[in-house]
Amino acid sequence: MTLRPDCETLEKRIRELEEELQQLKQADKSTGEAEDTARALLNAASESAILIDTKGIILAVNEIAVQMLGKLDVNIIRMNIRNVLPTEVAIHIEQKIDAVICTGEPIQFEYKNDGLSYANTVYPIFGRRGKIEKLAIYTSEVTEQKRAIEALRESEEKFRSISSSAQDALIMMNSKGNISYWNEAAERIFGYTKKEAIDRNLHKLLVPKKYLKAFMMGFKGFNGTGQGGAIGKTIEMSALRKDGTEFPMELSLSSFQLRGQWHALGVVRDISDRKQAEKERLKKEKLQGVLEMAGAACHELNQPLQIMLGYYEFLIKNIPDDHSLISTLNVIQEQIERMGAITKKIMKITKYETKPYIQGSIIIDIDKSSDTLA
Repeated sequence: MTLRPDCETLEKRIRELEEELQQLKQADKSTGEAEDTARALLNAASESAILIDTKGIILAVNEIAVQMLGKLDVNIIRMNIRNVLPTEVAIHIEQKIDAVICTGEPIQFEYKNDGLSYANTVYPIFGRRGKIEKLAIYTSEVTEQKRAIEALRESEEKFRSISSSAQDALIMMNSKGNISYWNEAAERIFGYTKKEAIDRNLHKLLVPKKYLKAFMMGFKGFNGTGQGGAIGKTIEMSALRKDGTEFPMELSLSSFQLRGQWHALGVVRDISDRKQAEKERLKKEKLQGVLEMAGAACHELNQPLQIMLGYYEFLIKNIPDDHSLISTLNVIQEQIERMGAITKKIMKITKYETKPYIQGSIIIDIDKSSDTLA
């Protein structure tokens, strides 16, 4: 005999079924809304987007992915991703998908196909029970970006190579007046390592105190306009080494804007050797002038000296030894001999040495300049 449920039980069961049906409808509605949202998100993306399940079956794609794959949307849906992508690419992506499913973390990677570079990200999509049910694959072509980055890298390498081999110091100053670049030649010329120089105030580090105030004032104007008295010119001035010594340098300055702020690039050449060579050249020119003058003076003096000597010898022979003029003639003889010795010294001048003279003037030191041993 079968027992029939009473009305109360039936009503309770009907209400339960209605609630379950309502929940299912709500779930279907939520699922539909979620899928619509997912599709909208896929189409809103600026890169190729493909939604797949954990077996690699394509569930949805955006318009960019369709264009990139060259297939119609209706032909792609429900296909396995390995049948849509080139074999090597599909194998590579499947490996990344397995890694995402294993770790639960998104993965970024790149691959090349037909000479083009692609950047990819695989995101896990978790279900209600916390398990990965779907995956989203975002892909964008980055060939031009990669080429630009490579070109920039090559440019930086060339600059570093040129900068490292340069004999002149290359120094960059930022908008705060601090050193932002310091090459190997700058280390050699100034004595500061790159670590010691970077972020230090350029003027306080390298400019002698006598010029510091003027340079600091000039920097205020430069910071606002990028212009200054030394910009675009090559000037000579003194600079400070790490040991505190001053040395002559040749400075070429240029300015440029970076992110709306003015920066300066200076090329510094140590001209100590050149200045010393110029000093030696001037000294040599002065010596040559002295030698030419000495030769002319000696030539002009020799004739009157010979005449004076002849008259002296004539007089000394015709005057008795006890004559009152003998002492005077002896003085004349001494002075003639002295003048003769001076002309010999002048003829033997080989270097340019000077000595102080009256009223702060300077004259050539004949004794020090003459090679008397020659």
